[in-house]
Amino acid sequence: MTGLLAFLLDPRFGVPILLLAVALGSWLLYRPWQLPRSSGAEPTAAEPDRDPVSRTYLPLLRGEYSTVLQETYDRLDRAVQQRTGLSLVELPFWRRAVARLGVPDPKGLASARERLDTLELWAVRLESDSWLRRDFWRSWESSRRIFLRRIDPALAAVDRQLTLLEKNA
Repeated sequence: MTGLLAFLLDPRFGVPILLLAVALGSWLLYRPWQLPRSSGAEPTAAEPDRDPVSRTYLPLLRGEYSTVLQETYDRLDRAVQQRTGLSLVELPFWRRAVARLGVPDPKGLASARERLDTLELWAVRLESDSWLRRDFWRSWESSRRIFLRRIDPALAAVDRQLTLLEKNA
């Protein structure tokens, strides 16, 4: 027994082994049993996506405008389909042909669609922090400020087109 006691009291081997044993024993004795064990990452709750308002609310809170612009484009596309029977991509290139289909402002519709397309691409580039932006020489913050200044007039132009399409339908 003196050999074991001498080994345990040896500062090179025994004392560290004794300290580890005391630490392990106290951890086993006093560890909290109430906390549930985690078995990995838990799945996140799905975002609401039943209607356009639900699909745009959370991205707006996060400052992601690409979803808002996509929903706006979809709404404009539905209004054009109800009016003409064709989607925005199926409309003829010539404005006279579009006017013959019953669109009250073909030039304004083309301009609103072009603005939406441009802003959606810009928003996706900003949200993905891509350096392949249209204004790559600007800082990300400067590009975002200019984007936010241009989004209101574009949405106002789309609103004007929606009013014209739905009023005369």
